[in-house]
Amino acid sequence: MIFVRDHFHFFHCVVHTAFVTIPGEAAVRPVGRDSTVQCMSGGGKSGKSALCILAEGFEEMEAVTPIDLLRRAGVEVTIASLTTDIIVKGRNGISVFANMDLDSALKLRESYDAVIVPGGPPAVPSVGTLKSDARVLSLLNEQMNAGRVVSAICAAPSVLAEAGVLAGKKYTAHFSVADAVPDFDKTSAVVVDGNLVTSQGAGTGTQFGLALIEQLVDKQTAEEVAASICWK
Repeated sequence: MIFVRDHFHFFHCVVHTAFVTIPGEAAVRPVGRDSTVQCMSGGGKSGKSALCILAEGFEEMEAVTPIDLLRRAGVEVTIASLTTDIIVKGRNGISVFANMDLDSALKLRESYDAVIVPGGPPAVPSVGTLKSDARVLSLLNEQMNAGRVVSAICAAPSVLAEAGVLAGKKYTAHFSVADAVPDFDKTSAVVVDGNLVTSQGAGTGTQFGLALIEQLVDKQTAEEVAASICWK
């Protein structure tokens, strides 16, 4: 189990000791040593803000990729845990330290320029925790009605459907939630319709993140970030 800790307020971040669970052993063995490295601050140089909501079982690539890209573009991204547990374990056993829980994030700012909902089991209609959370559904409605960016990837557009914000919109999603979002675009990696940004799945996380940069900052910045990571 690898922990990724975030410190978005600093121009330097601390890489904490990683821990790995050894099969057959009760103890957790540390791997590596603490060190300080240069990193992107993600401290809002663009003046824009985004809120990414994590629930246990989230798809790691669908969260970390857009968070990383947006911070490269100077967007201040707040990572919020759906519960009061700040360590959120992803679908593939990668645990991320959120900045705060969702209640605290909603008190931190009156509004965010974008809300990001990653997919994974929490977003799957039959077992998901996101669609049954009144705070999430209310936030998505408020965000859409205010004309601010609403975004979701993979199974998460089904949460947007539950919130009622897909009506009359073009969108895409993962094929596994076709029953919940039958009108999804089956061919596009990313679909942008006004303030709605949706994407197909983990493999389209980079396109998703770049589309969000274009929406929140501008096309030139999206192209610069894409070039800096050798994206096509």
